[in-house]
Amino acid sequence: MYLSNLKVSGFRCFGEEFAISFTGGLNVIVGENGAGKTAIINAIRQLFQDSETGRYSVSSDDFFCAFESGATAASCFSIKADFIGLNLKEKVALLPWTGGTDTATLNLQAENKEKRGRYRKLMWGGSSKGSQFDPELVELIQCIYLPPLRDAESKLTNGRQSRLSKLLKSINRNELKELRKKNEVHPLEEKIKSFNVDLAGDDQLSIKKANELISEHLGKAIGHHFGQSTRIQFAEDDFTKIVESLTLLFFPDMSEQDQGLFRSLSQNSLGYNNLLYIASILAELTLDDGDEEESLLFKLLLIEEPEAHLHPQLQIRLLNHLKSVADEGSNVQVIVTSHSTVLASSVDIDSIIHLSRTIPTIATPLRLCGIPGTSKQFINRWLDVTKSNLLFASGVVLVEGIAEQMLIPVLAKQVLKDQGIGKRSFEDQGISTINLNGIYFKHFMRFYCNLTGLDNEEDQVGINIPIRCSGLTDLDPPKLEKITDEEGKETAVPLKPYVGNIPAGTNHALKLLDTISSSENARLFVSEYKTLEYDLAMEGNNAAIMASVLASLWPKPKSGKSKVINKLNIISRKDWTKRSPKFKAWAAHEILMRIDDNSVGKGFFAQVLADKIVRECLIISVPKYIRESIFWASSVESEAVE
Repeated sequence: MYLSNLKVSGFRCFGEEFAISFTGGLNVIVGENGAGKTAIINAIRQLFQDSETGRYSVSSDDFFCAFESGATAASCFSIKADFIGLNLKEKVALLPWTGGTDTATLNLQAENKEKRGRYRKLMWGGSSKGSQFDPELVELIQCIYLPPLRDAESKLTNGRQSRLSKLLKSINRNELKELRKKNEVHPLEEKIKSFNVDLAGDDQLSIKKANELISEHLGKAIGHHFGQSTRIQFAEDDFTKIVESLTLLFFPDMSEQDQGLFRSLSQNSLGYNNLLYIASILAELTLDDGDEEESLLFKLLLIEEPEAHLHPQLQIRLLNHLKSVADEGSNVQVIVTSHSTVLASSVDIDSIIHLSRTIPTIATPLRLCGIPGTSKQFINRWLDVTKSNLLFASGVVLVEGIAEQMLIPVLAKQVLKDQGIGKRSFEDQGISTINLNGIYFKHFMRFYCNLTGLDNEEDQVGINIPIRCSGLTDLDPPKLEKITDEEGKETAVPLKPYVGNIPAGTNHALKLLDTISSSENARLFVSEYKTLEYDLAMEGNNAAIMASVLASLWPKPKSGKSKVINKLNIISRKDWTKRSPKFKAWAAHEILMRIDDNSVGKGFFAQVLADKIVRECLIISVPKYIRESIFWASSVESEAVE
């Protein structure tokens, strides 16, 4: 069985009814800060007795209250959890929750009426609120919660609540039960008892002498009638007391070492102590309960920000192990919240649940986006740390290459300069420019819209991430065009498109325009003439600025003058706002040709141009398709976009 659906209303940041769907095994919830990831975890914790931190009590902060003047807190909150995939044993045990169906339902409702520091809570199973509720059924589900700020060292330190003692008690639970029935002691108790006797009676040690001195002075101080006997020993010979006194030590690698080299956890790193803590929990979580009478039906592990204090390689290893634990344990489910692009890029997208910071909050399990197998395989392979940033953004601009990734955020500052405070840049709005390293819109756009009407493909049917997404792609017309001379001879020459001379593009992404444009949240914008650099050069006096940058980057000969630099200098000195479109096309072609040359490269040129724009506060004329893309991602109304 596993938790399949959670519905929450009036709780924390969820004013209206919020619903989220989980899958069996590993679930990774991602999204912006303030989207409600912690609220989801806390809603689950309200239902169960957390074995690490105890029951999560209701407080006044748990009742939703809108961020507006005069707002009042919700009068109550409700939480409903559905469990599916039940086997026969689980159906029988949870019969009051199932009502004879295949789904077990657990409900909680809390009223915002405080009485002696407590709030009234009502829990029931199934659909009938008036049904008798057996709290022992909840104990059949083990819930373990690890908060984002974990004090791993204190949890691992010896004592009553130490992780080590809990693990050892779990391992030996059934054996201890049988031994108590027979009135026998555990082998560990026997060994400690024997050790204590030897310790106290050994004349070569000072312990016997110390005990005698204490008893002697105690007797002299208060007399025989009021005196007490004392005994110095290693530990009490009770199993619980023994395991609670044990200490976990560490050595920095897995090699065989002298026992004397192991050290205290206080000398270990925060990251490794965090891993030791999680490892001890997973060890207990994967134990076979053995005893049919007391065995748990289901184990739920909730972890907030497992990446805490871990470098990227360890984050990936930990997540992979969490997945294997969830996959191998038929009754184990793991729910993780994360801000780590490393984790988001290393997990299968079917395990990811995107949480949007919209009003109301919307949870989008990516497995329900209807993404076909070929696109899913592609995304799983190519969703690296950079691209996975799209899962944490409030808006997304998908681009083909590194040049667009560098220039678009800089150009956005010019396009948005007249907007209100907090909307004047992509950084202000939390919008990410994602470099797809190719024309891969057919795969990544599926997160934000359903692609339909494509040749040889079934129509996509699924839910979408409810945030604005714009794509920027090149028209990519043919590289050559044929001209006919006076004698009627045809010659192929480089195409230099301009208004009145723009042939159809060859970019296969153009086939997606209609289906993307019909969606609610996504749009694809195409360059008017050719490519990003060419279209930039065709606008205003950009050609002069771009030629000047290129001239500074072009390799200078050891002797003599460079014809390329001379031509670029000529272009940089002209006022291109007064030139004809055809003449501009010549300059744009020259600029693009030099940018594409191995001597410069698109990425290097874009980096230098972007730095120059920022450093010298240059005003660049932004092509229409780029302005429209920026406006769309920023949710700024634009007649052109509409």
